[in-house]
Amino acid sequence: MLRPTLLMPLLLLASLPAVAQTVDERPLVRFRMDQLQQTVGLPEEQARAVVERWSLYDREQFEKTQQIQQIRRRFSDILMGPGSEEEKNAKVRPLLDHFVELRRQQAELKFKFEEDIRARLSPAQQVRLITHVEEMQRRTVEALRQGLGNRVEPGFRPGAGIRRGRR
Repeated sequence: MLRPTLLMPLLLLASLPAVAQTVDERPLVRFRMDQLQQTVGLPEEQARAVVERWSLYDREQFEKTQQIQQIRRRFSDILMGPGSEEEKNAKVRPLLDHFVELRRQQAELKFKFEEDIRARLSPAQQVRLITHVEEMQRRTVEALRQGLGNRVEPGFRPGAGIRRGRR
């Protein structure tokens, strides 16, 4: 069984769509295919099914992350703007409820993704995936940096999120 704590590095790749969307998605798909075939030992058809599910997960998580970032910017605007504490509380309360709901939806997406991936892998393949995730993650970031012409910031870390203050 894949334990969520062991699959977390794989799921950190969910932050990559923000970077990956600036390049043709095909290289990322091909890279994931190659890694799943070479390091996990999946046959092409099985690797393709996992990569398709992974791409869907990336898109879903990216959409939720974008919405969360918009709410965070609104939080900042409200909290740094004029008004009393009571006025600020009244303005952020509905946003906070929406923020918490989006975070819950992200957790559900992650759980569903893990379950779908587990259903496609044998126990031995699951173990191989777990043991190779960190290397895949490092290689993915490296490949993205090369594909972007090193436009990825040197301190880029998968899962680090979008830095505050950027719009």
